Amino acid sequence: MLPGSSSAALGLATELARRQLERVFGVYRPLLILIAIMLVFTASRRRSAEEQVEEEVDGAFSSPVAQVEASWGALLARGGSSAGEFPVDALLHAMAVQSRASRVIGTFMVLVCKCDEANMRSIRSAWELHGRPKTLRELAQREKLEGVQMAPGKLKESAALALLWSTRMLGFWLGILRVLADAGPGGQVNMPHHATEVVYAHWVEPFHSFLLRSTFRASLRALPAREDMLVRLAGGRARRKGPPTADDIAALVADCKRCVETTTRVIANLRATLDEIGLQDTQKV
Repeated sequence: MLPGSSSAALGLATELARRQLERVFGVYRPLLILIAIMLVFTASRRRSAEEQVEEEVDGAFSSPVAQVEASWGALLARGGSSAGEFPVDALLHAMAVQSRASRVIGTFMVLVCKCDEANMRSIRSAWELHGRPKTLRELAQREKLEGVQMAPGKLKESAALALLWSTRMLGFWLGILRVLADAGPGGQVNMPHHATEVVYAHWVEPFHSFLLRSTFRASLRALPAREDMLVRLAGGRARRKGPPTADDIAALVADCKRCVETTTRVIANLRATLDEIGLQDTQKV
């Protein structure tokens, strides 16, 4: 063996391993660190999730879900009925409102919110890089011309890829909302099991590698029951007058029903935009 060849080979192997890890983890790398510190984070929080949401939710709304529904509704109104006409800045604002509001559901949602934050950063970065085009369609078209679609089902790191992942995470939120909105027998489910085996399995799991699948499935076991979620989500308004009443819960369920409708329309619009422009990704991360 030539002198120095051993260290050169080691350096090459290290570089290949680094590249492989970047491909596997992608934008989720910070989440794995988050999982490791989640117990410490939970134990050290000085404020409850309900207190945080109360500070973040506009007092004009009956619940954080009502604010999310209003944000999505305003986005739909500005974007019209055509796919891709959402203003990018308004989309980012509505995504941030939805992500913040979901935190109160349980500690697991911190993981989902970190995904949301990474996706929003990617979209904003690409938006600014391309001169802040007004609509989502304009941004996606510029990325398409730039060559972000490397091959069928394979996108580069881009706003398009982040947007696609955002719709998957929105789908997870939608699945939870559907259960919260169902006051009948359909709402009487084991929430951790339903969230894992139905919602996560449909919207996100097909695109997760073994590592992330294991991480998410383990974390989903910590989700609270439907009744506890409703109390937490209704608690932001009710804290000033004691525990949520039956009327508070009924109002929240109505908010959830409206939010299911608007969220469904937003997801459909975003996916139609990507489909029409020809931007898709089926890779696992």
